[in-house]
Amino acid sequence: MTTLRASIDNPSDAKAIATFLRTLGYVKSVSIDKPVKPLSGDDWILPGRKATEQEIDKLLDGMDNDDNTGFTTGQMLAHLEEWKKK
Repeated sequence: MTTLRASIDNPSDAKAIATFLRTLGYVKSVSIDKPVKPLSGDDWILPGRKATEQEIDKLLDGMDNDDNTGFTTGQMLAHLEEWKKK
C-alpha cells in the first residue's frame, strides 16, 4: 500500500478533494488531519520541542558529574546465578 499526503491551505478545498478521492475505486481510505499548532516556548514539557543550549549544557554537566557506579560483568553473572536459584 502507498500513502499519499497532500497539504491544502483552504479547508473547503481539502474537503472537495477528499470527496473526489473517495469516489475512486482504487482508493482504500481518505482522511483529513486536524491542523497542528507549532510548539512554542511555553510548551517546554511537550515532546518534540527542541532543547535550548542551556538545557543541553545542564544535561551534559549532569552526565559528567554522574558517579558512574555500575556492574562489572562478573558481578552481573553472580547476580544472575543467585536469581536463577530462587
